[in-house]
Amino acid sequence: MVFSWCLLTSIVIMTICSKSSFLYAFNLWDDANSYFTMGKCMFMGYVPYRDLFDQKGIFLYSIYAIASLISRTTFIGVYVMEIIACTIALCAVFRILQMYLRSITGPYVLTPVVGMIIYTSKCFWWGGSAEEFLFPFIMWGMFISLRHFRYTYPEAMRYKYVLLGGLFAGCVFHIKFNSLGFFFAWMAMVFFGDIIGAKAVKKAFVSCLVFLSGMAATFIPGLIYFGINNSIYYWFYVYVYKNVFEYSKSLGLSERFYKIYDIMTDHMYDNKIVYLTIFLGALYFTVALVFSFIPEDKYKLIKRDIVVIPLSVMEYVNIAMLLAFLILVIFIGGVSITYYPFPINGFVVFGAVPVGYMCEGVYRLITRGDFKEELTKSLRVLVILALVLTGIGEYFISPNVQAMKLTADKLWLFHFRDYILQSGIENPKIINVNGFDAGLYTVTDTVPICYYYQTQTLNMEEVLEEQKKYTHDKIADFVISVGSEAEGVSDYDLVMEEEYVAPDIELTYYLYEKKAE
Repeated sequence: MVFSWCLLTSIVIMTICSKSSFLYAFNLWDDANSYFTMGKCMFMGYVPYRDLFDQKGIFLYSIYAIASLISRTTFIGVYVMEIIACTIALCAVFRILQMYLRSITGPYVLTPVVGMIIYTSKCFWWGGSAEEFLFPFIMWGMFISLRHFRYTYPEAMRYKYVLLGGLFAGCVFHIKFNSLGFFFAWMAMVFFGDIIGAKAVKKAFVSCLVFLSGMAATFIPGLIYFGINNSIYYWFYVYVYKNVFEYSKSLGLSERFYKIYDIMTDHMYDNKIVYLTIFLGALYFTVALVFSFIPEDKYKLIKRDIVVIPLSVMEYVNIAMLLAFLILVIFIGGVSITYYPFPINGFVVFGAVPVGYMCEGVYRLITRGDFKEELTKSLRVLVILALVLTGIGEYFISPNVQAMKLTADKLWLFHFRDYILQSGIENPKIINVNGFDAGLYTVTDTVPICYYYQTQTLNMEEVLEEQKKYTHDKIADFVISVGSEAEGVSDYDLVMEEEYVAPDIELTYYLYEKKAE
């Protein structure tokens, strides 16, 4: 029942909020298209990092590779994978709400609301981000940690859950590792919790090894895959070395913390509903912690816990640490893009808890009775109504919805595709310059001919020199240039030029064709 409810909720959310959905002409996000190209090419003999350059993790490309099996020229496969990821994440949200609320109805009503706030945020972006696909691991890691400090602490965390946390952390690493701050705090809390609560010093150190073993296990598929293809060096050099040492800004410690503050204020402004909800949760849990230190008159007829959740110090510290280190490590490099803070959206669930808990308290005060242990017909109506209303809310709140008006016949990408496919050139060779993957590889179902199949932001001189070889030697049949006219293409004719103007993007695209010899 829980899984089915979360699946239904996810279908509604992704259909409305993601540009990968069938309600949109195409997902024009260049990052998502580059992941699609990398994933699709994995099934065509290309090895990521060795044959094609991009900087995300192998698990992300594997997700897109599976998506390409559903459709190689549309984002319907990505849409399906997004629904799966969203369903898994919302199942964790549901379990967290169940942990704090007392009624069976509350989690069913609030899960769609939490999902709406998370996925209609600006930082969700266009759909298909690395952050979106690592989000389920963050949420289930959060659930395991919260459950431990709420129910089993001061006992030590069992090894099987520590191992599971390590596996989740490893999966995050192989998608995009700048969200690993969450799991650093996760394991630190387990370590100190074992020492402070259970007085189990040896167990605490063994737990660290178990956690690392879980992370290490996630390297096995990559070691096998890259080992067979003699590409382990490229895997670590491109994904780890370049991301760590070339992508971050060189800043002093004080500059870094100021930069984090500056970045976070911008993101809060852009995602107001998300951070207002998180602030509500932070305020409520802080009040709950303060009340835990204030003795209550045992003869009072109406007890405090009817509206204020019972909370321990370790529970509060655990939540604060998870949030703080997630933020710290995401932005410690001093670089920020709109979609970076999406994993932080998981903490929206703590803003839903006080709403549900206090509503339950008011209900008990009015009825003087307990909660029903099953969903009656009237409660089912309430639950379905909640999903319908949140679906309507998503339609009016999501910044992506305005792009539904765009049809394929009016989109430059399909005009370029039609020209290329009607040119009569078999297996056309395309190169993408002056920007990231614009989607032409996807809609034409072609594979890149150049290691730098898109213009990257790192090693710009090397990238441009490599790409120029393919136009100078007339290897490419077509050149697509993003935002400005291509340089050094004297052997090519400009055959199409179209401007794309929308609230989220304004660019001109140029298509060049090799001159007939």
